[in-house]
Amino acid sequence: MKIEKLHIYGFGKHENVQIDLKSGMNVFYGENEAGKSTIQQFILHILFGFPQKNAQLLRYEPKSGAAYGGKVQLIDEKMGRVVIERVKGKASGDVTLYFEDGTRGGEKELDSLLHSYNRVDFEAIFSFSLLQLQGFDKMTEEELTRTLLSSGTTGMDTLSNVEAQFVKEMGELFKPSGKKPIINQKIEELREMEEEWKSHLAEVDKYEPSTKRLNEVEILLEQTNLQEKKVMSEIHRFMQWKQLKPIKEKQINILAALEKIQHQSFPSDGIRRFESIKDKEMNVKAATEQLSENLEKLSNSNALLTIDQLNSLQTFLANETEWHQLKAKKVQIEEEQTKTLQNQMQQLALVGIDWEKNLNDIVRADISIHQEEKLVTLLKKREQLESELLQENRLYQLKSEDLRLHQGRLKEIKHTKSSSSGKIPVVFSSIIFLLGLILIFLQSNWLIGLTFLIVSVLVYVGFSFVLKTSHQSNDIRTYESLLAKELQALATQIGQLENTIHALELEQKEVERDIQSFLRNYHLNNQVSPNLLKELFSRLRMIQEQQIQLDQMDINLHEVRKKMQGFLKQGKNMVNIPLIEDMLFHQLREYFLSEKKKVDENESIHQKIKEITLKQKENISLLQAYAQNIQELFQEAKVESESDFYAAFQFFEKRLSLEKELHQIQIQLGNKEMALDDFDEAFESESKEQLHAIQKSRNELVEEKASLQYQTSKLLVEDQQSEILQKIEQKKAELHEYVKKWVAFKTVVEAIKQMMVQLKEERLPEVLEKAQVYFRMLTRAAYEQLVLTPEGIFEAIKASGQRFKIDELSQATKEQAYISLRIALAQSLKNKAPFPIIMDDPFVHFDRFRLQQVVQLMQELQKEEQLLYFSCHDNMQYVWEDAHIVQVATY
Repeated sequence: MKIEKLHIYGFGKHENVQIDLKSGMNVFYGENEAGKSTIQQFILHILFGFPQKNAQLLRYEPKSGAAYGGKVQLIDEKMGRVVIERVKGKASGDVTLYFEDGTRGGEKELDSLLHSYNRVDFEAIFSFSLLQLQGFDKMTEEELTRTLLSSGTTGMDTLSNVEAQFVKEMGELFKPSGKKPIINQKIEELREMEEEWKSHLAEVDKYEPSTKRLNEVEILLEQTNLQEKKVMSEIHRFMQWKQLKPIKEKQINILAALEKIQHQSFPSDGIRRFESIKDKEMNVKAATEQLSENLEKLSNSNALLTIDQLNSLQTFLANETEWHQLKAKKVQIEEEQTKTLQNQMQQLALVGIDWEKNLNDIVRADISIHQEEKLVTLLKKREQLESELLQENRLYQLKSEDLRLHQGRLKEIKHTKSSSSGKIPVVFSSIIFLLGLILIFLQSNWLIGLTFLIVSVLVYVGFSFVLKTSHQSNDIRTYESLLAKELQALATQIGQLENTIHALELEQKEVERDIQSFLRNYHLNNQVSPNLLKELFSRLRMIQEQQIQLDQMDINLHEVRKKMQGFLKQGKNMVNIPLIEDMLFHQLREYFLSEKKKVDENESIHQKIKEITLKQKENISLLQAYAQNIQELFQEAKVESESDFYAAFQFFEKRLSLEKELHQIQIQLGNKEMALDDFDEAFESESKEQLHAIQKSRNELVEEKASLQYQTSKLLVEDQQSEILQKIEQKKAELHEYVKKWVAFKTVVEAIKQMMVQLKEERLPEVLEKAQVYFRMLTRAAYEQLVLTPEGIFEAIKASGQRFKIDELSQATKEQAYISLRIALAQSLKNKAPFPIIMDDPFVHFDRFRLQQVVQLMQELQKEEQLLYFSCHDNMQYVWEDAHIVQVATY
C-alpha cells in the first residue's frame, strides 16, 4: 500500500491543502509550529477515524470554520487505487471509499483495506519517533529486554506492562516465604486463632457429639472442595478444548485438502522458466514479423520502372515551367475575377439593385442615349415644377397676408373715423414695414422686404397727402371705399393663385409617377438618392462592362484549368501513385528520383532479401526449439496447455501454502493431544449444573458447620470462645477474598506468558533473522548477531564472539537494536499488512557515522517500502538521495 496524495479540507492550521507523495522516501520538513505533526495526525485520523471529544488525542478541528476532514488517495495491490474521504459526522466521522470502478464503500471496506488493524496496532508497528528512543539509558536489563521483545513480536509493550503490574500486585498479596504480603499476614493470624480455638476445645470434652459432627462436616467440606476442583478442572479442560477445536477442525480440513492435491508435481522454478521461454518466443516472433514486413517492403520496392518509362517521365517533367505558368495565370485570373466582382457588387449596391435577383435583368437592360435623355427630361421637368410651385406658394402667402392686413385696416377705419385720422398714415406704414421685416426673415428674400418698404412709404405719403389736402368727413369714406375695392381685387387674385398651385401639384404628381415607373423598369427602389439618378446610366453601363469582363475571365479560366487537367491526367497515366494537383510536378520529380535510385540499388536489395530469408529460417528453428522446451515443461507438470500449466502451478502453490499453514497449526496445538469427540456441546451446561450443585452442598455444609460451632460455643461458659470462633470465620472470609484476587492475577499473568511464548516461537525467529541483518548494517558490522538467550535476555554478539548483555551496550547501540527490531517486525508483516512506515525524527541525535548507516538502511528499504519522515532539522533534507521533499511551511 502506498499513499499517493493528501487533500486536507480543514485540519488544524491547514485548509484546502493538496500534497502529492511518491514511492520511497518522502521528507516532510518544516520549522517548529509549521504543521508537520498536524499532517502526520491527519493521515492517522483519516485512516482510523477522529478521536472522541473526551479522548486524550487532539481532534484538530479547524478554528476558521472550514470543513473538517479531507481525503487520502492510496494504491493497494488488491483493491487498486482507492480514495478515502472522512468528514465531520458521527463521533469518528463519516467515511466514504471511492474505488477505480466507480463503486463506493464504507467502514466495512475500510477495515478490509486496513487488514483489521486499529490505530494502536498501526502506531505500535509502523510508526515510531524520537520519544520512544529516549530513556533507554535509565532502563534496567529486564525492562530493556521486555521493550525489545515487544518490539520484535507485537510492536508494543502493553502486555508486558500489564504482566509486570499484575506480578507486582501478586507480590503485594502473597509470597511463599514472605511476611509482609497481606495473604501471608492473614494466614499467620488465622493460624494463631485456630491454635487458640483448639486449646479451648480441648477443655470441652463433654461436648464430644457436636464436635464429632463438626469434624465430619469438616471432612465433607474437604471432599466437596476436591469435587469442586475436579469439576472446575474438567471445565478448564473443556474450555481449552473449545478454544482449540476450530484449530483442530482447520487442521483436519487442511489435511483433507492436502490429500486431494498431494500428488501434484510441478517443475522446479517452472513459472519463471516458462515465462522466460515465452518472452524469448514473443521476441523472436516479433523479430520474425518485422523481418516479414521488411521483406515485403523490399519485394515491393523491387517492382521497378523500365528505362523507357523513366525516359518518358523525365520528358514529361520538362513541362514543369509551363505548368507553373498556368498555375500563375490561374491565380491571376481568379484574383482579377474576384476584384471585378467586388467592384460590380459595390456599383449595384450604390444604385440599390439586388445583386442576386436582378443582375441578369440589369445586364440585358436598355441603357441607350434615348432612355438616358428621357430620364433627364423627366428629372428637369420635376425640378421646374418644384421651382414654379415654390414661387406660387410664396406669392400666395404674400397675397393672403395683404388680404388680412387690408381687412384689419378697414375694421380700424370703421371704429376710429376722425379721431385717429392723424395717426392713420403712421400706423399703416408701420404695419406694412413690420410685415416686410417678418417676410424677409421667413423667406430670406430681400426683394420682398424692399417691396414692402416702398409700399409702406407710399402708403404714408398717400395718407399724409390726402389728410393734408382735405379734412372733410367724406375723405374717410372715400378711403374706406378704396380699401374695399382692394380687398375684392386681392380675393380674386388669391383664388387664381390657388387654382394655379393645384394644377402644378397635379402635374408634379404625374411627373413623379413617370419617374418611378421608369426606375421600376430598371429594378431600382424608391429610395435612390436624386444625386445618383443623374449618374444612373453611367453606372449601369459600367456594370454591364464589368459583366462582359467577368464572362471573358470565365472563358480564360476554363481554358487554363482544362490544360492543367490534361497535365494531371497525363501524369496519372504515367505513375501508380496518388497525385495532388498543386504538388503534381513535385511528386512526379520525387517519384522519378526514387525509382531511379531503386534501379541503382536493385542489386543491393536482392542481397538484403537473401539475408532476411536466412534470418527467418533461423528464427523458425528457434521457435521450434522454444516450443519443444515448453512441451517438456508441460510433460513434467503433466498438462497439455498454458492455462492448465498455470492451474497446476496454483495447485502446487496451494499445496505449499497448506503445508505452511499446517505447520503453523501444529505449532499452536503443540504436544496437546485432543480429539473433536472428547467433549460434546452439552458438557458445559451439565458441568456448570454439577458445579452449582456441589457449591450449593458446600454452602449447606458451611451453614451447618457454623450452626454447630455456634451451638458448641453456647455450651462454653466463657464468652471468649464465641468471639474467637467469629473472628476465625471472619479471617477465613477475608483470606478467601484475597486468594480469589491473587488467583485472578495469576490467571492473567499465565495467559500473557503463554501468549508471549507463542509469539516467541512463531514470529520472533523470523523477526530476529531480519533484525540481525539490519543491526549488523547499522553497527557497521561491529556486532554480528542480536540473539535472545534461553533465559530470555537479549545479547549482542561481536564478530570476535564476545557477548554483551543489552544493558551493557551504549545508548546509541540500544537505539540501533530497537530500530532493527521495529523495522524487522514491519518487514515481516508486509505481506499481510503492507503499510507505509512513518518516522517522527527518530535519528536526529545520531552522530554522523551512525546517521550514515541509518540512511543506507533506509535507502535499501525505500526500494520496496514507502517511508514518511517528519523533521524540523534542515540537514535532514539533504541526507537522503532521491527523496521527495515536502516543504510544510509553503502550505
